[in-house]
Amino acid sequence: MNEAPTLSIVIGSQNARASIRQCLTAMEGEHDGHTPEILVVDNSTDGTAEIVRADFPQVKLIVAAADALMPELWETGIRQSAGEIVALTTSHFVPEPDWVKQMLRAHRSAYTAIGGAIENDPRGDLTDWAVYFGRYSAFIPPFAAAEAADIAGDNASYKRAAIDRYPDARRNGFWEPMVHDEMRRDGMKLLLDPSIVVRHTKSFTAAGFIVQRFWHGRQYGSARAARASAIKRAMYLLLSPVVPGLLFFRIARRVFAKKRHVAKFLLSSPILFLFLLSWSAGEASGSLWIAPREHERSRIA
Repeated sequence: MNEAPTLSIVIGSQNARASIRQCLTAMEGEHDGHTPEILVVDNSTDGTAEIVRADFPQVKLIVAAADALMPELWETGIRQSAGEIVALTTSHFVPEPDWVKQMLRAHRSAYTAIGGAIENDPRGDLTDWAVYFGRYSAFIPPFAAAEAADIAGDNASYKRAAIDRYPDARRNGFWEPMVHDEMRRDGMKLLLDPSIVVRHTKSFTAAGFIVQRFWHGRQYGSARAARASAIKRAMYLLLSPVVPGLLFFRIARRVFAKKRHVAKFLLSSPILFLFLLSWSAGEASGSLWIAPREHERSRIA
């Protein structure tokens, strides 16, 4: 009987033909005596799955429903993985060579969930930079290792025994803020460690990310509304017009505090604001629409 691997890496994959080889090559092989189990959960239309199938036969490829969102891809992979530690990322990220080593080192601590730093590919265009600022401004290095309220699912790892405690929070996919909320309520601690680094590469067109932000915001708003009273749902709707401005201010404050990428931030700001508008519109519509999604719509390739 085979022993469970120490680490499973679940990669959500959406149209990453340009980066999937770099992503997987960085994870392959043995790392400090451990060979991770790697699962790619893919719903691409650009041939990403064919590259994985042909060039990385040792990787477990799972083909998911075309309309699955990233948290649903992650949840499908988590359920089919076996590692004592489960790491998450996407196929648009390329980890540093010591990514696995640093992650396993960090998990020798008592922390339940561990996240890391996120850099952007300096060759990215303004849309790529707007995506980066919109999603990852809280994880721009430098920063000191410290307990955190939240970590990015795109560069996160969890002790399986902990995440297995929250099937209800994961019912509609691994939406990490909801899982993290449950963990913190139970006294579990999250660590943000700057030595665990991934690099964001080109991931979306501007139009594609606007659509993605709307649907992610809608699902987030719906899940939040399902736990809220009618009065709170009404408050969410009334406050929704100010959400884009508040989010933009928070991102700007982080970027200027770090004194990194300020010019890229200013140049990409108009695109970034469109992304924030789309998110807030989705979040507001989710406050009116409470309906679960099914995530188990995948098959082994």
